[in-house]
Amino acid sequence: TEHLRGKKHQRLRSLRAERRAQEQRSLFVSGFARGTSGEELAEHFGAFGEVAAVVMDKEKGAYAIVELRDAASRERALAEPRHDLAGHQLRVRPR
Repeated sequence: TEHLRGKKHQRLRSLRAERRAQEQRSLFVSGFARGTSGEELAEHFGAFGEVAAVVMDKEKGAYAIVELRDAASRERALAEPRHDLAGHQLRVRPR
């Protein structure tokens, strides 16, 4: 029980809880044109709610993780039947 109350254990638990919460607010996005910026994706998904962060795949630029401020915004984005950006149809899935 002492281990479970320790600082390291508590910090790890809070970090895991934070990551799970981020996952509930995030989208996996692919299908956009090469060279698309995080700002362009943030602007597109900003129509569904405030965007907290956009993390782009640094290797190939093939996908991005878009984190919204709340889960309701994520659900609105997922409910949209089609997402188009600069002539490309985006594939949007839960993270």
